[in-house]
Amino acid sequence: MNYYFPVHIDGDNRGCEAIAKGTAILLNEKKEFLHGLCRNIPLDKKLGVDKYVTLERMKKPPFLTRVYNRLVYRTHLPFKPIAFSPYMEFVKAMPSDGVLVFTGGDMMCYGNNYVITTNNYAHTKGNKSILWGCSMGSENLTPEKEETLHNFSLIYARESLSYDFFKSLGLKNVCLFPDPAFVLEPEKCVLPECFTKSDVIGINISNYVLGDFSLDTPFGKEVIRLLDYIVKDTKFHVLLVPHVIWDFPGDKQDDRQIASIIMSKYGKTRRFSVMNVDDLNYCQIRYIISNCEMFIGGRTHAVISAYSTCTPALALGYSIKSRGIAKDLGLPENLVVDSKHIHYEGYLLDAFKYMYENETSVRKHLQEIMPEYKKRTYGIRELLKKI
Repeated sequence: MNYYFPVHIDGDNRGCEAIAKGTAILLNEKKEFLHGLCRNIPLDKKLGVDKYVTLERMKKPPFLTRVYNRLVYRTHLPFKPIAFSPYMEFVKAMPSDGVLVFTGGDMMCYGNNYVITTNNYAHTKGNKSILWGCSMGSENLTPEKEETLHNFSLIYARESLSYDFFKSLGLKNVCLFPDPAFVLEPEKCVLPECFTKSDVIGINISNYVLGDFSLDTPFGKEVIRLLDYIVKDTKFHVLLVPHVIWDFPGDKQDDRQIASIIMSKYGKTRRFSVMNVDDLNYCQIRYIISNCEMFIGGRTHAVISAYSTCTPALALGYSIKSRGIAKDLGLPENLVVDSKHIHYEGYLLDAFKYMYENETSVRKHLQEIMPEYKKRTYGIRELLKKI
C-alpha cells in the first residue's frame, strides 16, 4: 500500500520530523511506499527522515498562487480553492489506491486551510484519506471542517478530549491512540556543557504561547515571574530548547528568536544557555530533554519527548491537545497551563512550584504508565488493515 503525506513540510519543525518517523514505524511499510512532500530535502536527509520516508520536493508555487496565499494569510479569507493548494500536483499524481495521510496533528485547530479542499478533492477522486494523530475541539469547528471530517476514511485522534468531540458530531470513522511520536526512542548524543555544572531545567517557549515574539505580553510577564524565581530561589541552570525554527512568509515561528530575547534579559546570570539544534534531530533533542530534571514546553512534541522519557513536564497549552494528552496520561491539571487564559498573576509560577514539589511522584507515575501507554499506539495497525 502506498501512503502519501502532503503536509509533512520539513524537519525545521522537529515535530514534523517526529510525526514522519513515528508514522513510518506505525505504518510498517518500506520507505518506497511512503511518500512525503518536503520543502527542504537536504535538511530532512541530514535529520534522517529519508531513512523512513521517500521525500518528494515541494515545488515553488506559481506567482499568482503565491500572491493569493499571502493575501489569504493576511486577510484570513475563508475561501481557498483547490487550484491554489500547494499540495495539488502531489495529490493529482497519486494512484487510485493511494492513501492520503494528513499529518501535522493540529491542522484542524486553526482556521480553514488547504487540508479541507485537498481532502475533499481526494474524496471525489476516490482516494482514501486519514486525519492522522490529530486534535480538535468545538472552538475550532467551522461548517467547512465539519463537512470534510465526514470525507475522511479514518480519523485517528491522539487524545480522548478530541475523540469525544469527534464522536459528539456523530462521526463513525474515529479511533483513539497516542500520538505517533511516542513510539520513538531517544538517540544518545553529546550533552550541552551546562549538564556538567548543575541540575538543568529544559524550557521551550514559542511565539504561539507568548502571543508574539516578545515577553511584553500577558503570558510573557508570567514567564518573567517564573524565570526570576528560578534565578533567585533555585540553583537550576536553564537550558532553552528551540523546537521549531521555521521562518517563511505566512508562517514565521522561530523559537530561537524567543530564546535570544530571554538570553538578552538573563544571560548575564550565567545560569542560562541555548541548545544549538542545527545539527540535532528530534530523537537527539529527546535524549537531551530526558537528562533534564524537569521540562517546561510550549511545543507539543517537545513536551511529548519529556513525557515519553518520564521527565516531569509542565505543558504550556493553548488548545485542546495539551489538556487531552495530559488527561490521558493521568497527570494533574496543575501540570497544564493555559497560556491564553491567565487566571491570576503568578499562575505559571504556581504551576511550576507544584511540579517542583511533586517531581518525584510525577516521575514515578510516568514510569509506571508509560510502557503500556506507548504500546497502545501500535493498535492503529489493525485498523489500517481494514482501510
